Amino acid sequence: MPTPIKKRLSRKWVLEVNTGPDLITPTWTQVKGLNKLELAIDPNEVDVSDFDSDGWDDKLTTFRSWNLGAEGFDGYTGPDNAQVDDPGQAHLKTKGLLTGPEAYVDIRIRRTDNNKGYSGRATSNYKGAGGEVKGAEPFNCPLSGSGPLTAFTYTP
Repeated sequence: MPTPIKKRLSRKWVLEVNTGPDLITPTWTQVKGLNKLELAIDPNEVDVSDFDSDGWDDKLTTFRSWNLGAEGFDGYTGPDNAQVDDPGQAHLKTKGLLTGPEAYVDIRIRRTDNNKGYSGRATSNYKGAGGEVKGAEPFNCPLSGSGPLTAFTYTP
């Protein structure tokens, strides 16, 4: 009998942003309060069919793009009268109000159970604040990839 495949839990992913001055000496800060983290990698395919294809379509991926959906709840630590915003969320919010290269953030996502993940540079697209009277304030910051997404293994 074949060995059944075990399923991985989505909750094992974490998002970290570099809050340091550069990538030479990065300061990786976890973005807390997330309840949804979705990585999408999309191909740009070109039809390269020719007479030698024997009537079959032939595709070639010429580019790839990626984006990361990061959603959750706006959060803080400390007492209610001296709140300290979550540093990871605060970094994405600050960058998400800027344009051009100033909106770039260096990110990495990784699994906490096997330490495998991806890193890259993205544009922060923080969506704003507010919410319903009976709800908790949401945090929603889509990240649009800029350049390659690179696989890496985290070493604690």
